[in-house]
Order: sequence, then C-alpha cells, then structure tokens
Amino acid sequence: MNLNIGIDIAKNVHEACLVNENGEQIGKFIQLRNSKKSIEKFTKHIEKVSKELNAEPRIGMEATGIYWYSLFSELSKKYKIHVYNPSQINGFASVNIRESKTDKIDAKTIANMLRFGESPKTNYSDTQRLELREYGRFYFKLTSIKINLKKRLRRNLHLIFPGYDEIFKNLYTATSKEIITNITTPEKVLEMGEKKLLELMKEKSKNHIDPEKAKILMEKAEDTIPSEIIKESSLFEFQMMLEMIENYEKQIASIENKMMSIWNKVREKHYIQTIGGVTELRAAMIWAEMGNVDDFKHPDQIVAFAGYDPKVRKSGNKEVIGGPNKRGSKILRWVLGWTVQEAKCSNPVLGQYFDKKIEQGKHYNNARCAAAKKLIRIIWSVEKSVLLTLLVKISDIALGFRPQTPVRRRRWRSLA
Repeated sequence: MNLNIGIDIAKNVHEACLVNENGEQIGKFIQLRNSKKSIEKFTKHIEKVSKELNAEPRIGMEATGIYWYSLFSELSKKYKIHVYNPSQINGFASVNIRESKTDKIDAKTIANMLRFGESPKTNYSDTQRLELREYGRFYFKLTSIKINLKKRLRRNLHLIFPGYDEIFKNLYTATSKEIITNITTPEKVLEMGEKKLLELMKEKSKNHIDPEKAKILMEKAEDTIPSEIIKESSLFEFQMMLEMIENYEKQIASIENKMMSIWNKVREKHYIQTIGGVTELRAAMIWAEMGNVDDFKHPDQIVAFAGYDPKVRKSGNKEVIGGPNKRGSKILRWVLGWTVQEAKCSNPVLGQYFDKKIEQGKHYNNARCAAAKKLIRIIWSVEKSVLLTLLVKISDIALGFRPQTPVRRRRWRSLA
C-alpha cells in the first residue's frame, strides 16, 4: 500500500496533500516553506501517517521553473520523488468539469496522478549534465540577446550611415568594427580622407583588403543622406550597443569555457562529436539537453522529446498533419537547428538530405527541421551502435576472443 503525497510548487510556500490508495484525502492540506524547520516538521508528519496506515510514502511534485529544485534536493534524500511536467498536470486535471484551479486542487491532482501511474523516470543525480544544461541555457539566453542587439545596431547604422552595410556585408570584421566604432558618421569619413582611410583599412585587415573599397566608401559617404531626425540619440544608442555586444561576446566566451571544462570530463564516453560537422560545443549542448540515449527506445522518441513531431488532427476520414508540435525542449531544437546549418556544408549525408528537401520545394525552415530529425537519428545510431560494440567487445574479452580481420582489430583497439 502506498501513501500518495502531492506537492504543488510555488516560489515561497508550497501546498501538500496526502491521499490513500482509494483517493480519500488524509487530514488537511499542509503548507511547506523553503526552510529546514518546515521540511523537518513535514517529514515527521509523513512518517507518523505512513506508520498508522502501514503504507510506503511516495511524493509527486510539479516541475515549476526552478522553484522545485531546493525541495526536491532535500526530500529526495529520504523519499522516492516523481516529477511531473505542468502540462501533464493540466491534462490530468482537465477531466474535471469544474474549471476551478487553486494550489490545493493542484496538490490533490498530483497525489491522484500517483495513484494511476508513475511519472516517467528522470535521473537528477547526474550533476555534471545538469550543470552543463544550465550553462547551455544561459548561453542560449545571452546569444539571443546579442543577436537582437546586432539587429538593432544594423537598424541604427542605417539612420547614421545609409548604405554602409552594402560595402561591408559583415559589420563585425576587424576593419569594419574599427570604422563603425571610431569613424561612425559619413562626415568623419570624409574628414579623414581616402589616404588615411586606406592606411587604416590595410592595418586592420593586414593588407587583405581591396584598395578600391576605401574609394567606394568615400564615394558612399559623400553621396549618402543620413537622417537628421533622432540623429544624436541614434548615434548615442549605436555606441552603447557596440559596447554591450563586446561585453556579451566576452561573457559568452566565458560560458563556453565553463561548458567545455565539463564536457571534457565526459566526452570520452560519448560519440556525438565524431559526427561530421558537429562541433565539440554543439555536441556538449545536445548531450546536456537530450540526456542519456539509453532512456529512448527509438529515435522517434527523441524527435518527440525535442518537439519536432508533427501536429496530427484526425476525425473520421479526414487527417491534417501540421508543423512541429514544439511541445519539447526549446533549447534542444535550437542547438540541433544551428548544428544542421553549420554541418550541412561539411557533412555529405546531412547536406544531400537538406538539398533534397529544398529541391522538393520545401521552405528553408522545413528543410532544416527535416535535416534536424535526420541528425537525431544519426546521433541515436552512433551512440547506440558504439555502446553495443563496446559491450560485445567486453564480452569477447571475457570469453578470450579477439577480432580476426585487420579492420575489426583496428575498430576494437580504438574502442577498448
């Protein structure tokens, strides 16, 4: 017999409900705080009730943001904890015709969910993966901010110096960066003169610059019409954004170093980085978000976990298949998308598959989504097949066998 305990997570005060196997509530709702005294009092109450009912306590809780981490860390030392996604709880609660929703109702709903089946097993003891995942999500956040800043900076540059981005497509080369930082306006470019401008461009590009570019820039500065409206504020904002982008790039580099220091400790056990076009950083982020491949029986489960599975609406003879479900890891989708974008030029399998989808008339984003699903299947195959090969080799060693052919011998030596 089990004693089912549901905890609805909040920022400071959590609601707990105790339910027996028949769905009957035991006692009143209990309020829990993020303090040792409160948790100690709660555990004593659980022990008392479980002894009276001769029942094994098990706890279910809602994974609400970051607020469940502290409570989970403390209670998991004594009890078996089941963690539910908020969408699972909402789905289970939707069978109730009443639309009332409170913390107490949610706590009782979680307790009843335990009665009808256990939550999917998730391993929270792998601290290295969890740390790497947290760094990866912060990396994603800062990268997104930096991208938005760059878009805003390009917009302001058009107000200050219209047509500049026609000459320098990439604004962030050493040469372009020097010009937009110190010689931002057309007036300053004209004031500097073509000769000094060419010398500056040669110095920053280490003589890898077309001399005609200085002449073209001078002509553009002379002919362009900068905006006289909001000129001063646009220029001030532009300079501020340049500094912010530089700071974000330094912070992102620091996060990358942290991520790689963790990945280097575990990379020998994984083979994602051996796939053509997949960098060490992308491999680290994929592993952190995806977790252990052994938890998935089929690559389609990883596809669904990432949120790439299609939306299907079927009624009678009518079936409509929509775009990606997006009910999965947003960060995993992002990193797989970027990995495909980088790898399709160097990985012939992904590149040909991507080109095939484009030839079929698919939109660029649809083709990238399809290639990301292909990459998931490659990752699953590589991780599973290498693990299986290792297990076979270990069993061969135990039985005294050795590979016979030279190819198999080299394979065995590389994996042993």
